[in-house]
Amino acid sequence: MSLKVIRNWMNLIFILCAAVGMYVYFQGSRETGTYIILGSIIIKFVESGLRMIKSS
Repeated sequence: MSLKVIRNWMNLIFILCAAVGMYVYFQGSRETGTYIILGSIIIKFVESGLRMIKSS
């Protein structure tokens, strides 16, 4: 599995988690929604780090 495929999957997971987190934040528990969104941001940081490693 190439690094680009892994990055694409991580991007997809980030987008889905962020959307779910926003839904939960506005429709349900704000605290739980915040934790979901923070988790998705961590996934995005890891994906960005992989992109920087490949470019160097």
